[in-house]
Amino acid sequence: MFRRVSAVSRHRESPATSKGFRPDIEGLRAVAVLSVLIYHAGLAWVPGGYVGVDVFFVISGFLITSLMVREVERRGRLGLADFWARRARRLLPASTLALVFSAVVALVCLPVNNRKDFGGDIVSAALYVVNWRLGAREVDYLAENVGSSPVQHYWSLAVEEQFYVVWPLLIAAVVALARARWRTGLLVTITAISVASFVFSLSYAVAQPGLAFFVSTTRIWELGVGALLAIAFPTLVRLPSALRAVLGWAGLALIAYSVLELGSTTVWPGTATLMPVLGTAAAILAGGGLTVRWGPGLLLGLRPAVWIGGLSYSLYLWHWPFLVAAEGLWGHLRVREGLLVVLASAIPAWLSYRYVETPFRHLPRFALPRPALLAGAAGMAVSTVAGLALVASFSLVDTVDEASADEAIGARALQDPRFADTDWAALRSVDAMRPSPLDAYTDYPGINTDGCVVKRETEAYETCEYGDPDAERTVVLVGDSKAAQWFSPVRTIAEDAGWRLVVVAKNGCPFAASTLLKDNKRNPSCESWQPWALQTIEDLDPDVVVTVTRHSQALPPGGTSTDDYTQAAMVDGIVEYWEQLVGDGITVVPILDTPPPVSATVPDCVQEHLDDLTQCVSLKERSVPRSGAPRQLEAARRVPEVRIVDMSDVLCPDGVRCPPVIGNVLVYRGGSHLTDTYARSATSALSARLARATDGLLGSA
Repeated sequence: MFRRVSAVSRHRESPATSKGFRPDIEGLRAVAVLSVLIYHAGLAWVPGGYVGVDVFFVISGFLITSLMVREVERRGRLGLADFWARRARRLLPASTLALVFSAVVALVCLPVNNRKDFGGDIVSAALYVVNWRLGAREVDYLAENVGSSPVQHYWSLAVEEQFYVVWPLLIAAVVALARARWRTGLLVTITAISVASFVFSLSYAVAQPGLAFFVSTTRIWELGVGALLAIAFPTLVRLPSALRAVLGWAGLALIAYSVLELGSTTVWPGTATLMPVLGTAAAILAGGGLTVRWGPGLLLGLRPAVWIGGLSYSLYLWHWPFLVAAEGLWGHLRVREGLLVVLASAIPAWLSYRYVETPFRHLPRFALPRPALLAGAAGMAVSTVAGLALVASFSLVDTVDEASADEAIGARALQDPRFADTDWAALRSVDAMRPSPLDAYTDYPGINTDGCVVKRETEAYETCEYGDPDAERTVVLVGDSKAAQWFSPVRTIAEDAGWRLVVVAKNGCPFAASTLLKDNKRNPSCESWQPWALQTIEDLDPDVVVTVTRHSQALPPGGTSTDDYTQAAMVDGIVEYWEQLVGDGITVVPILDTPPPVSATVPDCVQEHLDDLTQCVSLKERSVPRSGAPRQLEAARRVPEVRIVDMSDVLCPDGVRCPPVIGNVLVYRGGSHLTDTYARSATSALSARLARATDGLLGSA
């Protein structure tokens, strides 16, 4: 992403020259990379530091397009092989080294359960498609176990690399078709692409914010703005220097405002993205042509800023795997620790720049396109092998044996006289368990993958039916992923009773008249699903509705500010839906939310402490307040007709501690979600409680 255009000119040239070295652009790079680094270190007063990436997009669009335009002006055509060879020489050697280092970080510092995912990330980063992979994972609710990837920052590099592949083909095609009017053709074509991308980003960032952040289609307009500036530059640079100076300072102010004032509540990329994008374009324009005496180049061209800008690509490559490694070794980093880690990453960044990036750029043997491209391909191959080796290492990890079906009795052990005196929370080790901690993250009910549970940010409405379709009685299981985790035992209970089961579920969306925020952003797909789910249930007119809500806070209808995001709004939303169903004569049975464990990744904790499972025990009194259970209980007090089912004693047998393994079964698979194996083992316990809650209508004692 942060490539440099040329070495410092050997002859003295105006700092503002448009075709030589641009100290002001190096200074802009410094602003961008420092914003990102400080933001990643966790400094609260730069909540919008992520806009540094957008600054880089505009710079890259401007510089790359400028190079190609000048080549067309000089030669009448574009040498594609030469262009790609230059990119390979500049970007791939340092990138390869950083990717191999990231594989080592994942191998040595991070949980073994993430090796498959992170190895795949490294392969995708080597092929520069990791942004699409990360975007897909962002909207995959089942990927909650995956921590911060050591190559997560490569998403922006992938966007730019895709730009480097497609953009010269586009320009070459326009030049060939438009011929003498190629410049006009480029302006029209790039404007159309940029406008389309911008419009798409506005809608997509609202509909699917997690995916929209990463994908190229929502970002191409930012590079397009830089490209349009490059094409129009000969005309724009004729503007009065005083005007350009004012524009430049205003642009720099827009970037600073974005860094200091934007944050996680900002829809991104969206209309707010115009501020750093247009601000960067204005700052670039201010430094073009003849020297603008009072322009922002006075500040951006200072020697320290130029030096940091020259190092920006390497700084960006190295800071993130260092941060991920530090968190993997020492846990959550405080701001001071994060800043020290980022500062330490400058050492390998400089070494990489000095002894890898710069030498490869000037080696005579790579001066011609063919050897340069072959060397680049070799680097990508090395990175790919490193990622695949990380994936392969997962199969070599030593772990506990997988318990047989007879050994893995799970919650049934709590009703077995043979284990009456067992203190499960004091259990230090087991000879076997099911699922293995290496397989736990995929131990979820089949409805999570067969389309019956709608994805969190997908505009879709689905119901699935099980059991006898002509049954006289119907039970509906409705809610978010916490409802879905009880699917297997509820299905067994319904089918044993000869009932029809209908599942109405959407990940991350509560069955309530309340709006959730994710990363402080609204989810419109939830807001449309909730009333649809209520209407669907009313149309079904079931005998029993079983529901779970994991969330503690929400926005009330019409709420817009994070100040409105309260527990009371969540309770009000739950009560509204429960009262409506109860008023229709439907029996509503909420299952209290399962308490989140001490470790958000219990399988990782268990794998790390196979000889001392007590390290992974949670205290119930600390866990329950962090769950959705208190809100459900409060709602139940306001709607006394509902019958609460509490399964917490199945998870915390002594009422105080919640162990990670019970009856040779791993209890949690990720976050506060139960493994399907453990949920199945609790079928008889759930059946008895449903029978009490429904006065014997559903379930059995």
